[in-house]
Amino acid sequence: MSWGYFHVPEKKLRLLGEIRGKDVLELGCGAARWSIALARGGAQVVAVDVSPRRLDQARKLARDAGVNLTFVEASAESVPLPDQSFDVVFCDFGAMTFANPFRTVPEATRLLRPGGQLTFSTSSPIHTVYFDARTEQVASRPQRDYFRLLKVDWGKSVEFQLPYGTWIQLFLDNGFEVERLIELPAPPHLRSSYMSAREARWGRTLPLESICSARKRTSGRIPQQQAMRPRT
Repeated sequence: MSWGYFHVPEKKLRLLGEIRGKDVLELGCGAARWSIALARGGAQVVAVDVSPRRLDQARKLARDAGVNLTFVEASAESVPLPDQSFDVVFCDFGAMTFANPFRTVPEATRLLRPGGQLTFSTSSPIHTVYFDARTEQVASRPQRDYFRLLKVDWGKSVEFQLPYGTWIQLFLDNGFEVERLIELPAPPHLRSSYMSAREARWGRTLPLESICSARKRTSGRIPQQQAMRPRT
């Protein structure tokens, strides 16, 4: 279990805490390696992904590992599971990167029990602003407007990103309290298969990625007129 581009161990960051006996939902599980590890640690895990091919791969890996997971083919914007089913909703560069946060954050609120935790890693909005999709490198000047971030079309893929202030307001509007926002510098002697050496060097002075952890309030009304209004 490790986070982000540079695989920082969960045992170092301790973002999810004690997971034994908890109901956990991974949004955008891919090959479900996180879900398999959490199930081995004693969690009851449901792994969601929109890709049938990736779910087939995940099922095979789960069988090979000898763990029991529940797999659901669905978008993280609309998960066909009951309200308040989970103690933890999380992903590591999963659906919170590739789906609209104005739909995924309210959906996480619905799925979590009071006091439940939403934790996810994704690209830093600063990295998104400076990344040039044509050269697949970070540029020396901004490539897009930070304040207008939402849907970013890279050509080969589409990602969603928000300014930090908008992220925080979105969590507050949907009944969350932000507990941690982590921006890890790229390690000086470690490379990643996801990026060039130049981009890794850039990430030693500016954040490439962010990890956010928020907790659903145990009481208090969520302002529905704000919380459930998606942006397109």
